Amino acid sequence: MAEAAGLAVGVVALAGLFNNTVECFEYIQLGRAFEKDFKTTQLKLDSCELRISRWGSSLGLNRNTLPAEISIDMFGSQSDVDHSMKLLTQILELFAEAEEVSAKFKSRAESGSNELAICDPQSDLDPSLLNLHNQIRTLAIDRQKKAGFKRRAKWALYEEKRFRRLIEDITELVGNLEGLFPAGTIIQQQLCEAEVAVVGKSEEVNLLKTIAAQQDKLLEAALQTGDGGPTTQRVEFSGDRNEGFQLGFNSGTISNTFGKSGQ
Repeated sequence: MAEAAGLAVGVVALAGLFNNTVECFEYIQLGRAFEKDFKTTQLKLDSCELRISRWGSSLGLNRNTLPAEISIDMFGSQSDVDHSMKLLTQILELFAEAEEVSAKFKSRAESGSNELAICDPQSDLDPSLLNLHNQIRTLAIDRQKKAGFKRRAKWALYEEKRFRRLIEDITELVGNLEGLFPAGTIIQQQLCEAEVAVVGKSEEVNLLKTIAAQQDKLLEAALQTGDGGPTTQRVEFSGDRNEGFQLGFNSGTISNTFGKSGQ
């Protein structure tokens, strides 16, 4: 009983960290140094936000009120919850460090310098990609716990190498988070299917597939399946020589011939 109560307290704290982390993505802007590859860079940032929002949602961390009883099977142990809090804290620290570097960059730049100009998704993305960007952001924001967060000032990333390292580090940490709670994997897959239902018809879906292949394997698999790509197939036979009762699941098409050759 005491263990469950302690775990519940830990999950409440974890939910707060999760929501703060998702919110951090909303304050990041990209400098004009990214203008040439702005659509790819912005979508990488959006995809990263979508993945972490899915992880938290799969565990119920976005609920306004947590369930009366915390599932030990879902959250593992107190040690796992503590570890996940450390991982989320690391992500928040990465954002804080990137924001600090941004502030130093601004202080060194000349006043009015074009170096400090900002890309604006609303005006700098073509309509099809802007629609995809807005769809992803809406999915992620809707997965936040509905609470009155204090609005923060937006800040910008100006250097490509800093952005690349930030995305790589966050991607690795989110992968570690997912590995801590395997009980949420099936729910994450279902959430991916819901995401594909929203974004899968976008003209820019191929670009999203490319990015997902680097950052989000679950989304990549869901996009492939939603596009008629590889599917999971399983067939079992009882009896010898492929004869007898067949038990199987197929989400695609199977073509086969049974019996002796020539028959």
